[in-house]
Amino acid sequence: MLRLTQYLQYLHRGGSQPRPERAAARGPVVIWNLIRRCNLTCQHCYSTSANKDFAGELSTDEVFAVMDDLAAFGVPVLILSGGEPLLRPDIFRIGKRARDMGFYVGLSSNGTLINAENVRQLADTGFDYVGISPGWHRCHPRPFPPYWMAVSIWPCMACGWPIRPG
Repeated sequence: MLRLTQYLQYLHRGGSQPRPERAAARGPVVIWNLIRRCNLTCQHCYSTSANKDFAGELSTDEVFAVMDDLAAFGVPVLILSGGEPLLRPDIFRIGKRARDMGFYVGLSSNGTLINAENVRQLADTGFDYVGISPGWHRCHPRPFPPYWMAVSIWPCMACGWPIRPG
């Protein structure tokens, strides 16, 4: 993975300082589609999702058992995705347990369900990273998509999370 931020910092220094050593890979990064359900149906999305429940998805206890296996395997990073992971009623329990187990925990969301009411719960869960898909505005049913993207981003900024363009 190219760490663009580090490379730009290196260039900004005029390339005069040596590049930082690459960290040894500790294990695979797991991007886990915990749920197929999504409140959007974006054409650009890689997930086969719809706004309905799907049979056969893992229960909370089954998710925890898989997390135990991932930890035993040495996985350092767990990114919770979907569909839309915020449609899972246990997403905050899952995120908290992953954090407590020592994973670097990310949440990859379309951003439409992040609001002033649940952003504190997102922060309290301890997510290291919350990613909001920059392309969802192309398939969002509401008018003025940039406004709705801002509605998702401002609560995250209020919690002190850095916002970076995707």
